[in-house]
Amino acid sequence: MGNSALATYYAYSPNHYDGRHGYEVDTLTPHCMGGNCTVETCGEIFAPTSRMASSSYGIGSDGRVAVYVDEDDAPWTSGNRYNDYRAITVECANYGDGSFSNACWESLVQLCADVCRRYGFEGVVYTGDNDYSEVPDGYMLLTMHRWFQETDCPGDWAAERFGQLADAINAAMGGETPSYTPRNNTQGGELDVDGVCGYNTVLDMQHALGTYEDGVISGQWRGYADAIPAVFSVEWGAQGSPMVRALQRLVGAYEDGLWGAVTSRMLQEYLISKGYWCGEAGPDGVFGEWSVRALQRCLNDGRLG
Repeated sequence: MGNSALATYYAYSPNHYDGRHGYEVDTLTPHCMGGNCTVETCGEIFAPTSRMASSSYGIGSDGRVAVYVDEDDAPWTSGNRYNDYRAITVECANYGDGSFSNACWESLVQLCADVCRRYGFEGVVYTGDNDYSEVPDGYMLLTMHRWFQETDCPGDWAAERFGQLADAINAAMGGETPSYTPRNNTQGGELDVDGVCGYNTVLDMQHALGTYEDGVISGQWRGYADAIPAVFSVEWGAQGSPMVRALQRLVGAYEDGLWGAVTSRMLQEYLISKGYWCGEAGPDGVFGEWSVRALQRCLNDGRLG
């Protein structure tokens, strides 16, 4: 796809995935730089391989746009490969209170609108989570770094304005932000077998396991995040989840309510025993895309529990 014509500075980072591992770009993830860096300084930060970080673009407080990773490759930005495989990520310079300059904000709006146009989307939506089943056809999804990793990024100032950002991007494209209603699969209908464990998949798990149904796995420890890379509808806190305890009871794991590698492995073994393929790695303790697909098929077949 190349890069946006809005870019005026190029500093390619070696830190990125080669390609996008079969995923299509359908996500925009704005970040904050954690300081008022110029695009040159941000490029220098991403230059060493030891940094192990990058982004697709960067925007300074002066509004200039930089390219750090070609759009054909997935950057290392969000602490979650499944988000980065499908996202254009943008590092934005921020002041001490977390705010973006007007020039930075306007460039972010125009850059996101340009990405939407070039990839054939009508606009963007911000739903407050990363469940792609909630996204209307023809729209990209805005996601936040803090959903995937223990970080403040993009900062409270930006996070509170993601809805406003979606509206501004859509206005720049000459449209409006569409209304949407989360789909409640417990009231009928099948899950999309998309490998993303978001609101609807969690809701169906809660229904199948007989626990409170709110579509969110509560009280999880961030130290276990690597064991559930494709599980997104999560609240962090480490007090444990009643649904996870019920799941652990089902698969024979220790019932602490925290979904880690052991729970992932035992759930994979459970799904495989029922004939669902969890990917070439088998029961490796990492509940990724193919494990979620297996879980979604199991839920659609009414066989969890």
